[in-house]
Amino acid sequence: MIKFIFSIAWYLLLVYFLILIPQYLYLPTREFSLPFLMLLVRFPILYIHEAGHFFFGFFGKTVMFMGGSLMQLLVPLVWYFFARKENSSLQYLALFITGFSICDVSLYMKDAGMLLLPLIGGLSKVHHDWANIFSVWGLLDESYAIGEVVFWIGMFVAVFAIYSGVKEAVTECRSLHSS
Repeated sequence: MIKFIFSIAWYLLLVYFLILIPQYLYLPTREFSLPFLMLLVRFPILYIHEAGHFFFGFFGKTVMFMGGSLMQLLVPLVWYFFARKENSSLQYLALFITGFSICDVSLYMKDAGMLLLPLIGGLSKVHHDWANIFSVWGLLDESYAIGEVVFWIGMFVAVFAIYSGVKEAVTECRSLHSS
């Protein structure tokens, strides 16, 4: 029973994060700030994003620009698949962080046509990953609409992660009480 209560408490925290996502990762602004708990998740994701530029930089400029977002999405997704294979309860946290990362990337995509978000290290706007990618692809005018679709995909993944985790916790609690 204690494990069930602990699990539900964690999922309530994720629901809190889920409520904060549209509030802080929906519209690009010049004054980009996040609550402390979101920063605890976002900082590691940001470092993973920046590492992606290095690792994918060997494959050309466009792939280098995409590399940050790719790595940001791939790391929690790979974590999810390994945790799922091991039947770890952390699989749902990994899936939630994947959804969070998708929403984070969508904000960056939406900003491509506006260039409002501050870039890490005070870089100039010519270093904006998605502005460069969408410009190369001729999709800069559609960047906000594409980011909008990506945002709702991320929200769906995050909601599905919470739903799946709570469902498994309830099922496990019921099976313990029935035996």
